[in-house]
Amino acid sequence: MATTRRGFLVQALGAAATLPLLPRFAFARAALAAARPDRIVVLLDLAGGNDGLNTVVPHSDPLYLAARPTLRIEAAGLLPLADGLGLRSELAPLHRRFEAGELAIVQGVGYPNPDLSHFKSTDIWHSASLTPTEYSPGWIARVADRPEFAGSGRLPLIMCGGGPVPRAIVGSRGPAPQVDRIDQLRPAAGPEAGAAARVAEQKAIAEAISTSGGSGGAALAFLRDAARATQRQAVQIEQAASKGRASGDYPAAPLGGALRLAAQLIGGGLDGSAYYVRQDGYDTHAFQRDQHALLLRDLGQALGAFWDDVVAAGAADRVVVLAWSEFGRRVAENGSKGTDHGAAAPLFVLGKGVRGGLHGAAPRLDALIDKNLVHTTDFRRVYAALLDDWLEVDSTELLGERFEPVPVIRRSS
Repeated sequence: MATTRRGFLVQALGAAATLPLLPRFAFARAALAAARPDRIVVLLDLAGGNDGLNTVVPHSDPLYLAARPTLRIEAAGLLPLADGLGLRSELAPLHRRFEAGELAIVQGVGYPNPDLSHFKSTDIWHSASLTPTEYSPGWIARVADRPEFAGSGRLPLIMCGGGPVPRAIVGSRGPAPQVDRIDQLRPAAGPEAGAAARVAEQKAIAEAISTSGGSGGAALAFLRDAARATQRQAVQIEQAASKGRASGDYPAAPLGGALRLAAQLIGGGLDGSAYYVRQDGYDTHAFQRDQHALLLRDLGQALGAFWDDVVAAGAADRVVVLAWSEFGRRVAENGSKGTDHGAAAPLFVLGKGVRGGLHGAAPRLDALIDKNLVHTTDFRRVYAALLDDWLEVDSTELLGERFEPVPVIRRSS
């Protein structure tokens, strides 16, 4: 028997009810009075393990040159930074921001006893815990769960782009909404069907919400609340998208579409504090040279276009971008002209509120452990900077212990 739209909605909501609800973190709710839900963090996940040595390149280090006979990047293909380092020419839009003092490069970022599994290391970064459990909530979701960020009907956290929902955006209220394309929010009949189709769609949702009247107990009440929240979020996203403009030169790759959507929603005034975006493909075990160059080209072009649109929207003073990867790559290239899973790597922090330049110490190539770079900056120090100095919430409360923030954010006076 064919499934009706009303039946589909009810089935979908019923399936949602079977998802485990994550417990709230057992920490005090002593919120800082200065919390800044008006500010925005864009989290850009370079998934797969970006080769940091071939991104921020120690081109004059003989150990680097010897370890990468086919993959090394010569000085001619780099844009100058400092201290014998160069940025890949594919990242020219980011280099312009570096020269303007708006891009911070934090060197040697990682954590103690690094795990070379994509899954485990990603869980560690996303939960901000070295021992995450199945129910550990995401670090940015813990921020979004706070009353000052999630209150008054706000949509504090959203994922732009497709793919699996990451742990980072799953909190005590469940996962944040995910949108790949704005047209996903429109009725299945299509936008050309006009107002009548939209009215019919809204009626079907309303019927699903009111199914079984007031009976069914707490479980049905939860489903009705979830349906109402989903409907409200869709309206908020559509309204912001209709107001926002994204005119930058974005690449055709998925990252371009995701960042274009984020720029459109920010420019349209979506009342949110954090956006999550992912670029896949950095697990470069074989024939890395061309693949990595294409990834970095898309990254530079997409992030450059995004920032231009944020500036054009007058939102640059409110936005900071963090771009990171779950680990770096080994120093020596492998026999397949690629690199294997490593440990420490640089990350980027972009924004007008950023203290640009190089931060932290570059890992030494002559002091490896198990053929891997040793981290010099704990990644949770970067999170602490975004929490304490940008969003102005207590990082010790949210991370479970005190980490000295890396000084990448210009503190409010």
